[in-house]
Order: sequence, then C-alpha cells, then structure tokens
Amino acid sequence: MPLEVTRRQLDDMVAHARDEAPLECCGIIGGTGDRALATFRTRNIDQSRVHYTIHPEDHYRVTREIEDVHEWDVLGFYHSHPASEAFPSSTDLRHALESGYSEVSRFVIVSLADPSAPVARSFWLTGGEVNEEPLVIVADGDSD
Repeated sequence: MPLEVTRRQLDDMVAHARDEAPLECCGIIGGTGDRALATFRTRNIDQSRVHYTIHPEDHYRVTREIEDVHEWDVLGFYHSHPASEAFPSSTDLRHALESGYSEVSRFVIVSLADPSAPVARSFWLTGGEVNEEPLVIVADGDSD
C-alpha cells in the first residue's frame, strides 16, 4: 500500500529540508496503517551534506510520543538530499541495513537538487534492495 501524507506534512518535510540546507535533515513519520498522522523533526548529529544519524535523544523522545502518547506506529523516516536526486544512495542503503529498520520502515527522501521544485519519494529499502512506492497526497483534514 502507498504511504499517504497530507500536503501540510509534505510541506513540513520540505521546509525542514530547506531549513537545514546545505546539510541533510532527518525526521520520523508517525501514523497508523499506511497513513501518516504527523511528522517529527529530529536533529542530524552527523551535521553532514551526504548522510544523517538521528540524534538518539530525539529518536527516543519521538518514538515514545508516537507509540505511548498517540498510540500510533512509527511508519518511517525521512531525510533530505540537498544537492542530489530523491533516490537512496549507497550510504542510505548501508545505513538502513545497519540500523535494523530496513525491514519494517519506509524511507522518504526529499530532494532539493532543484530548490524551486523539491521532489519527495518513498522507498522500502529491504535487504539492500530499493523498492519505490507511491507517495499519495491526501486532503489535510483527512489526516491531521
């Protein structure tokens, strides 16, 4: 099933990418089923233009909020590519495998390669393979 996000959630991910550029941003997507109900900004402790690591304090805090406060699921993670396409890099694939999340989470990538026309795409990075899924935009009132 495709990941459903609202225009507001997508705009928030793009705004986060722009705020952190030229460094990569990163965040967590919470929701139920295949529908995002909120996006959560996190800090990239790597402070890098080409890779990210979610700050452990942010990861813990946001996961607790998603699961314990809202009783949702962590649907996936997002990050930006400030100067390259919205497609997983070899670093992204390695990071997904090493993190243990590749089997259970989506990865949304926001590209600012053309700052006037950001692109967001959603992927499953299962077993080191890239499988793109549709990113469906739903009405804001339908989700958050």
